[in-house]
Amino acid sequence: MPDPAINRYNWREADHSIWSFQNVNKILPVHMIAKSSTPAILKDDHISFEAFKVETLNRESLNISEYLKQTETDGIVVLRDNKIVFEHYDRTNSRESVHATFSITKSVTGLLSGILVSKGLLDVDANVASYVPEVQDIPYEHVKIRQLLDMRAGIDYDETQPEFRKGIGKATLKLGEETTDVHTFIEGLRAPRSHSIDDPDVPFHYLSMNADLMGWVLERASGKKFADLLSELVWQPLGADSDAYIATDPAGNARTAGGLCATVRDLARLGNAMIQPNSIIPETWTEDMIANGSENAFAVGPEKELFEGHWKTPAYRSFWTADKDRRTLLASGLYGQMLLVDRRNGIVLAKTCSQPEREDLGKFHLDLRAFEQIVKILAH
Repeated sequence: MPDPAINRYNWREADHSIWSFQNVNKILPVHMIAKSSTPAILKDDHISFEAFKVETLNRESLNISEYLKQTETDGIVVLRDNKIVFEHYDRTNSRESVHATFSITKSVTGLLSGILVSKGLLDVDANVASYVPEVQDIPYEHVKIRQLLDMRAGIDYDETQPEFRKGIGKATLKLGEETTDVHTFIEGLRAPRSHSIDDPDVPFHYLSMNADLMGWVLERASGKKFADLLSELVWQPLGADSDAYIATDPAGNARTAGGLCATVRDLARLGNAMIQPNSIIPETWTEDMIANGSENAFAVGPEKELFEGHWKTPAYRSFWTADKDRRTLLASGLYGQMLLVDRRNGIVLAKTCSQPEREDLGKFHLDLRAFEQIVKILAH
């Protein structure tokens, strides 16, 4: 039974998160994402990770069990060549746990965008307003879909502002204030532009509302609700063996910036689809994410420190961070969620956590170093 003290405003706090991150549907309104009627079998090919060693910033050497505990890991699945080589659950989680993924949702939205492009339903060179005319007369009016996907929309806005938090249902309303939602918030946006719309050097600037707006675009382009679209084009053909769900704002709009909840195994299946030939994810879209992100645009943003000393060529494309040098793609979310896809070596790591801090740079770097060690052990 849920603790009555846990609500939509405090569920992410450390005292609650181990339970709440795997029970979001008991706290927030959600839309279900139906699983496949014929789940894809993930064969077991477990190997020993006795050779795994990763160093902390304090030069402490951790084995794999110690690493998982230090990063507050709830569940982890590692695939190589379409087989499970490592799987572990802790902190009351199991393979059936449907866990919050936070901003991995953005990356899933990016993949769904690529599928719609391949079906001729979406043009990334078109203006956002051609799909969502409600953004006319606001800073998003002439922004192109591609700029939205790459977080280069040129909107100068700080999402810690209470108006946005109220729109997504995170902030409490004062007496007399009307309930709002993320679409209404975007329609009324009056933030300035940081760069002119035709400036080719618009830098990377991470805004969650770009992904919320992209979800709106996908619904308009397809004529379907986001959850139904994701089920039809991704979850069912992927062979997902568990229903997922996506949290909504107060008006029932899917939070395509951070609301997806899924099992670790199904996240791993999704990463695997980005490696396998002839999969549901168009090869051209995945290769574009690796090859065509702007390293220069990413380098001038604050997120560059996340990868300094770890990735040589980090860039951002279609809501994924990519390293062209490693041919690796990363989707990550608050509190330690991570999906890493190494296309060169056919390796996928899906990991859910309930870390106490929203963002922990030390643990993020530890995760990157750990993945390097896993690749060294597994690469042929």
